[in-house]
Amino acid sequence: MPLWRSASAKVKLLQGIPLFEDLSPRQLGQIARLAEEVEVAANKRLTVAGETGRELFVILEGTALVSTPQGRTEQLGAGQFFGEMSLIDGGPRSATVEASTPMHLLVIGHREFWALLADAPLITKQIMRTLSRRLRKADAAFSAYS
Repeated sequence: MPLWRSASAKVKLLQGIPLFEDLSPRQLGQIARLAEEVEVAANKRLTVAGETGRELFVILEGTALVSTPQGRTEQLGAGQFFGEMSLIDGGPRSATVEASTPMHLLVIGHREFWALLADAPLITKQIMRTLSRRLRKADAAFSAYS
């Protein structure tokens, strides 16, 4: 299977993931090298709500249907992603995701990601800042509705 586009295209795609928004192109390149390209058939279930998750998925081509236990659904397409929370904490999935069409994905595994973070403290620091900022925003939004 040929690699998807170029390393720089993968870096650009990873820049769109909020978890990685503060990383430099060089740091994003390190993460891009961890990613495995995977092709899946239509109707393949990629995640199941409540089950343990261990990877982040970035959609290169195709579409997927996201369904939450609360009954919400959303269609995801090229350039979108899912699984970032489980990449970080290895916790249960918050939604079920099924391929609506054949898909080409970048998959970043929990073990490889954490090995990189252990070797690259600057990446860890940037991601921690991003997570803290996102938590502060969520906390402020929650407080506004309380």
